[in-house]
Amino acid sequence: MTEKERKRRKLSKAARERRRRRRKRIVMAERIAAAVLLIGVLGGGVALWNFMPDIRIAKRLQAAGEYVETKAYEDAIASCEEALEIDSQSVKAYRAMAGVYLTQEDREAAEQVLYRGWESTQDEGLLQEYCVHLLNDAVADVNDQSCTMETMEKCVTAIETDPANADGYKLLGACYGHLFSDDASPVFCAEEDACSFDRYLALMGRLLALYEASPSEELKTVIVRYGVPANSLVELEVRHLEDYRGLLARIAPLDEEKKTADLASCLEKAAWAQELFGEAFTIFESGDFMPIKEFMQSEAYISVRDQFIDGTMEYWDGKTYIPVSREKMKLTQENGQWKFSFCDFEEVPQTAGVINVWGAKQEDDGVQRLCISYEPAAEGGAYYPHTTYEFVYLYSNVKIGGAYVPQMNYRFETRLATPEGTSSQLIGDWGGEHQWNMEY
Repeated sequence: MTEKERKRRKLSKAARERRRRRRKRIVMAERIAAAVLLIGVLGGGVALWNFMPDIRIAKRLQAAGEYVETKAYEDAIASCEEALEIDSQSVKAYRAMAGVYLTQEDREAAEQVLYRGWESTQDEGLLQEYCVHLLNDAVADVNDQSCTMETMEKCVTAIETDPANADGYKLLGACYGHLFSDDASPVFCAEEDACSFDRYLALMGRLLALYEASPSEELKTVIVRYGVPANSLVELEVRHLEDYRGLLARIAPLDEEKKTADLASCLEKAAWAQELFGEAFTIFESGDFMPIKEFMQSEAYISVRDQFIDGTMEYWDGKTYIPVSREKMKLTQENGQWKFSFCDFEEVPQTAGVINVWGAKQEDDGVQRLCISYEPAAEGGAYYPHTTYEFVYLYSNVKIGGAYVPQMNYRFETRLATPEGTSSQLIGDWGGEHQWNMEY
């Protein structure tokens, strides 16, 4: 067979394959046309109608309703989810799913579905239903006297949706009376290290943002009121001190009656105290205690001591031993006047360390003593064994050449407390040329 003949046969084979494929397409088209014609004759319009999205969704929601009647709630939810898979914008499907959860008395899940539906569809009806449920929950909390930051958030969300919502403002006012009262649980800190301040700060930020976008007297009143607790005692974690100061600074321009001013000044003093004693904490944590001498003789430390002795210290509450810690502080108010104090070792056993300022008037031959002590973090989280380092600058006898000579000197004492008792190591004339040691 010649090369020319082989090429001819190859081309003929390809042509036959093209013709075969063409005939196959024609046959398939004819079969489809026949099938469509048959469906039309036999009522296929109904069959095609059943495949339309609205009908498919309606069937899923009808099934959901039937499942609810038999209390097969999980199947009902699944049917609603199937409807949303067909059309994620189906308002009816979101509303039906919320209804299933409400039938189960799971209000929180129903609210989440309504909000999810609004986020997906931007349907105002779903949003309004969501807000109605939120306010109903808030009413229940107020009536049960069980308001929490979650209750506050529900009211804030409703007001964000409708800034003119009178019920939202009314409920926020009632909620404040329960949240910020001496009969309620702590506002910002609770037992077992639970803290709601971050949530409070976020909610106040939302109210301030709403006021900037849509100012009103009602909103201004709420913001100023919620900025200042009515409690006579408030616990605040020190790490939130600057955040709270920043919040009050944002509220101040709205506070025409200066209700936040005294609390803001109190927090400013607390921040100053934390900064002042930051140097002392650094010294103690370094393990090299000798620089504490210079700190004790600093003008700032002596001023703190003298103000406590004279009773002229502003905002900082304390009498004899005044603790300084970096974990938790207490804010107290009486007749609108605020004071602060830092928690001691017993109040916060998990502290990283506590400094105590000796603010008692005690003179030696007319010289006022200087005293500061430090309690480091507990070993393994247990109180015992408990160590205290105490540093005193005082006028006392120093043994020089076999004789006792009274002069100013430093005394460094290390006390170790255990359940069985306390032992001490005392260094007299600490760091001086006549240093001596004693144990007892």
